[in-house]
Amino acid sequence: MRAKPEKRIIAEKLRKEQGLSYNEISTMTGVSKSTLSSWLRNISLTAEQEAHLKERLLTNRASFAARSWPINRERYKKAREVAYQTGAEVVSEIKTDIPVEELALAMLYLGEGTKVGNKVEMASTNPQIVRYFLWALLNIYQVKPEKVTLRIHISEAARPIESQIIDYWANELSYAPELFKKTQYDSRSRYRDISNDYRGVCTACYNDTYLQQHILGLAFKFIETRPYRIKQEE
Repeated sequence: MRAKPEKRIIAEKLRKEQGLSYNEISTMTGVSKSTLSSWLRNISLTAEQEAHLKERLLTNRASFAARSWPINRERYKKAREVAYQTGAEVVSEIKTDIPVEELALAMLYLGEGTKVGNKVEMASTNPQIVRYFLWALLNIYQVKPEKVTLRIHISEAARPIESQIIDYWANELSYAPELFKKTQYDSRSRYRDISNDYRGVCTACYNDTYLQQHILGLAFKFIETRPYRIKQEE
C-alpha cells in the first residue's frame, strides 16, 4: 500500500478534527479543491462541526457583501452614467427639423399618451415631458395655448399644499396659475404623508379627434414600414 502524501494527511486532519471547509483547507495547504474533494469525500463531519462550518460560511458571506457592496455600487453608478451619456450623445447627431420633432411627439404619445376619446392628452410627473408635449402642440400644429387644458392630479394628503403645487407647474410650463382647471384629488390614495418634493401629476389635454388620429397614424405607420426582422437561431 502506497503511503499517503503529507499534504493529504494534513488535509484529512484539518477536516476531521477542525471541520474546516474545502476552501479553508485549500488556502492552508495549497491543494486544489478538486483534489480535496477526492481525498476527503469519505470523511463525515459531526453535527457540531456542520453547524460551526455553516455559521462561518454565513459570517464570511456577510463580511464579503459588506466590503463589496460600496465598491459594486460605485462601479454600477459609473457604468450607468456612461451608458446615459452615450445615449445623450446620439441627440447631437440628430438633424433638428419638423418631421423629426413630429415623429418624436408621435412616439411619445403612442407610448405614454391617452388614446381614448377625441383628445390628445399626456400626463406625467416630469415637467420636461409635459413641456415638450406642449411645445410640440403649439409649434408643430399651431395649437392655441388657451385651447390646451391643464390639470393637476394629487393625493388627498397634498390638499393643504395645492396652491404651491400649481405654482410649481405654472412656473415649469410658463403658464399662468389661473389657467389650470380644478385640481383632481385621488380619494383612493392611502398615503398620509408626502415627501418635500411631491408635485403630483400634470395632465395636458387638447380636444381634437383628427389631430389624435393623425399622430397615431404617423406613429403606427413608422413602425409598420420599418424592415425589422428578428433572426431566429438555427
